[in-house]
Amino acid sequence: MAVTQRPLPLPEGFHVGPLFVPRKKRSPKPRMQSTHRDRVVRQRTPEWASRLKIACFYIQAVAATRQTGVRHSVDHVVPLNHPLVSGLHVEHNLRVLPLAENIQKSNSHWPDMWGEQIELF
Repeated sequence: MAVTQRPLPLPEGFHVGPLFVPRKKRSPKPRMQSTHRDRVVRQRTPEWASRLKIACFYIQAVAATRQTGVRHSVDHVVPLNHPLVSGLHVEHNLRVLPLAENIQKSNSHWPDMWGEQIELF
């Protein structure tokens, strides 16, 4: 005795498929802070800036991290966001520092800072 399978009559718009379709994982929403920082960096990057030289600093930071085992980051010598000064995102304003030093510096120190000038007199 052979068993035959009959098709189910399905309403329009439905399809026969697996009951449990694996859902695609959605990428997490970017944090507001990182999107704000990306916008600030774009605003502070002039057209004449060498994007290749800027990218070299980020490559150097990754290489220094791999070589030493200590995390390094790219630091803006003159901070991009400060009430008194505003630096640019250009190759002359970048340097590679260990991450701990960069976090400690934050955006509260830059060359020719008024507090340093007072100490010189």
